[in-house]
Order: sequence, then C-alpha cells, then structure tokens
Amino acid sequence: MKIRRRIWILAAIPMLLSACGKKTAGPMFAQTQVPADLVICTDQEPLVYEPVVKEFEERTGLSVEVKAGTSENVRQMFEQAKDWDLAFGVSTELLDEYAALWMPYESAQEAAVAETFRSVDHSWSAFSVLPLVIMYNTNVVTYRELPVGWASLLEPRWKGRVAFADPEKSDISLTALAAAALVSPEKEQYVQELAGNLDHSLLENIAQVKEEILDGRCSVGVTTEETAQALRSSGADVDYIYPEEGTLLVLEGTAIRRGTVHEETAKQFLEFTLSKDVQKILMDSQSRRSVRQDLETPKGMDALERLPLPDADFETISMEKRKILESWKSISDAEAGMGGAS
Repeated sequence: MKIRRRIWILAAIPMLLSACGKKTAGPMFAQTQVPADLVICTDQEPLVYEPVVKEFEERTGLSVEVKAGTSENVRQMFEQAKDWDLAFGVSTELLDEYAALWMPYESAQEAAVAETFRSVDHSWSAFSVLPLVIMYNTNVVTYRELPVGWASLLEPRWKGRVAFADPEKSDISLTALAAAALVSPEKEQYVQELAGNLDHSLLENIAQVKEEILDGRCSVGVTTEETAQALRSSGADVDYIYPEEGTLLVLEGTAIRRGTVHEETAKQFLEFTLSKDVQKILMDSQSRRSVRQDLETPKGMDALERLPLPDADFETISMEKRKILESWKSISDAEAGMGGAS
C-alpha cells in the first residue's frame, strides 16, 4: 500500500461557447504525480505504519511513500538498494545483516533509549521491542491445561492444534525456536518433536496464528506480546504466558540508506519515530512496549526486568537461529522425501 500526497493541476477549462450558447466538451483536469519527499520500506502491518506516516505528513507537510511487504520482500529491497531512503521498523538482526547499507546517525534522543536497545555503531535506531509469548484460546484450554513454557507445545494433547508459522518464512517463529533451543538440553530433539506435534500444519505468517487461535481451530500458538495483549485488552477469548524457561525479544529499528538524496528528511522521520509522542501513541493504540526509558510499561504487561530472558546477547541468538534453521530445513527435507517415497 502506498501513502503519498497528490497534486492536481488545473489544465484547461474550456469556456468556448457556440453561437447556440452550448459548451464544448473537453478535459477538465490533468493529474501530475509529484515524487514523494521520502520513500520508506517496511515489513510492518498498515495498522502500525499508517498512523506514524500520516502524523508525520500532517506535522511536516512532507509526503511519504511506503513500500510495504513481507520480511522477504524487504530483504529483496535491501539487495537492490535503490528507490527508497529508509528502512522502518525492521528487525535489527536483518539490519545488521546488511550493515554496509546504512549511514551512521546518532539520534538526538539516543540518551532516552534504554542502553540495551542502542546500536553500538549508530547504524540504526531502535523503534520497538516485542517479547515472544505463547497465546491460547480460553474457551478451548481449561485451567488444568494452561501452557507454562516451550515444553507445553510438545504435549500430545495439542497435536495438530499448535498455531505456528513456518520458520523459513517467519522470523518470529524462528526466534521462538531459538528461544526454546537456548534453554533445552536437547536442541535438535526439541525441534524434531515440535515438528511432529505440528502434524505438518504450518501457517504462512504470524497473522494467521491469531486467526487460528481466535476461531478455535488451534488451541495454543506462538506470537508477539503486542498481538496477544491487544486481543486480550479488546475482550477476545485469549490469554497468554511468557514461557517459564525463558523468552526472547524481537528488536525493531529504523535505518537510513547510505547515499539517499533525501538524507535530511530521513533523519527527520527517524527522530519522529523515536519521539515520545509516537512511542506513546503506539503503546496506547497497539499495546507495544517503548524503547524509551522515560515511558512506563503499558498497563497489563509485566515490566521488562521481570521477564524470563536467557543470558544471551543478540550475536549469540543470531548464531543459534542460523543453526536451528538448518536443523528445521533438514527435518522438512526428510519429511518431504518420505512423502515423495510413499
């Protein structure tokens, strides 16, 4: 979806009158589309980026074009590295993977950002932090069956009823596997058992996890805290837990592409996304945690320091995800081979 202002230019108003006093027919307006003042790429949902972009346009009078898609689409845009100025709300892990693309920039609001969420080389600025949770349908899961952690997803009672997006397509699911692996003594065994309990039922994206749990087709599933909290706050029949063994955080950031012709506007937009106003809007409307230290934890959420977080830095987690992805692909290939032989 693209959001940009358009200017309509008056081209001609035929006012020629014939002897009988009739108007001649002709074109009234010609549309000229003016290039945007800033082009951003993102894998965020419209629900997240639209309010931010709209508010920025209204406050500055500048126009913004949004190129939105999946994480894989964003990766392709990074590979091409043209026709856009800034990456917005993208996983900092992916931003680090393409570190050479970014223009170092230290935000004027850096001191307000929690130190844990700062880029060492200022190649990106944090935007949002999303803990992973296990969500469940309260109409389906009884009190005695409540999940407590990653091991709960392996319980036979949930076979074929675990909502889980394909880790080869969803970074959220891959991060969840890494979280479980980091605290599991038998990492590959966990991946193998989870694949079996999913009963070959993988979802295309994280949005489908919400849908499957809401309508009761699945009982439990892995998603982000913001999704689960927003649903619970709206009165939906869901609740969620932070896995007792430990969960992980997905940190999202914003980065300016080197060589952009809209450098100053890109800096202005980055500063805007970090502003107290925007961070509070997203907290109130989207149940997102702020990366700023001067804003409190949203109501209904546990303070970050109370969450069970494993003692692992982002580099260790990235390495674990790569290993887990290889294990997952091996399992998928083996299952595909067995299916083809049968």
